[in-house]
Amino acid sequence: MRDLSFAGVINPGASTLKSVEIDALKARIAEALAAQGHRIDFSDQDKDAAKALREAAADRTTDGLLAAGGDGTVSLAAGLAVRHGKALAVVPGGNMNLFARSLGLPVDPFAAAEALSGCDVRKVDIAYANDRPFIHEFSLGLHPELIADRDRVKYGSRLGKLVGTARAALRLIARPPRVRLWLDQDGVERPVAMAALFVSNNRLGPGHLPFADRLDEGVLGVYAIRSRGSAHVARLAAAIQTGSWQELPFVSETTATALRLTRRGTIRAAIDGELVKMRSPVDIRIDPGALEVLAPEVPPGVTQTG
Repeated sequence: MRDLSFAGVINPGASTLKSVEIDALKARIAEALAAQGHRIDFSDQDKDAAKALREAAADRTTDGLLAAGGDGTVSLAAGLAVRHGKALAVVPGGNMNLFARSLGLPVDPFAAAEALSGCDVRKVDIAYANDRPFIHEFSLGLHPELIADRDRVKYGSRLGKLVGTARAALRLIARPPRVRLWLDQDGVERPVAMAALFVSNNRLGPGHLPFADRLDEGVLGVYAIRSRGSAHVARLAAAIQTGSWQELPFVSETTATALRLTRRGTIRAAIDGELVKMRSPVDIRIDPGALEVLAPEVPPGVTQTG
């Protein structure tokens, strides 16, 4: 593996990183990368993380981009890495850290930093909704509505955000959303009505939180939640925690390489945990092997849940 020069960006506002000694984390990251012959220079942590990532990605003197933060931060970094032809390194610092789990990285920031010393560059897939890249999921219905409800109140701590999420979930269970649109899946178009549509970068694995066991199969996972009311949504919420939600009779699972979603007006969606509004139609596609990322060599079907 070639020696790489990384630009590092740490988002100190990420949930887990708020209570971490950032200088100690930087030192652990630098030491782990140096063990592989790599070097890293960190941006000013007082700078806005998104702005710092864009500036770091545009720096032609570096080969790689390291992002420490939640799934939203890592998602932005991944898209920038592909656009600028750089390798990506990840240190998880959010609540869920689903992309890091798919890579087989520990979810503790210091353990993940240490794990970089044993990582090689791997090619993995990235997906797009129109021109917006995503590394984990694009969703309609339940997830974006939960985010919108939760974010009506600003929370100053990770615990507060978790409590807010739980309250929002209870309100959604009481009044589930209904999504109606036209779905064109690999050239076959049909009208659909459901509580949620979840499109993932590769298929989601069973038996754990909803993340992919592999990121190199070159397919989108397509999950339709055809709930008939509050009882179904409550069952879904419980099953997500145990990793058994795909077994529910009102959940259908297929795969695709391309989708088109069409409806009147704008489409409110969640992309890697971030609430967005998009113009219709929304074209979703997979770009196999487009993202180079530092990751451990994990045998197929084996995951690390941290």
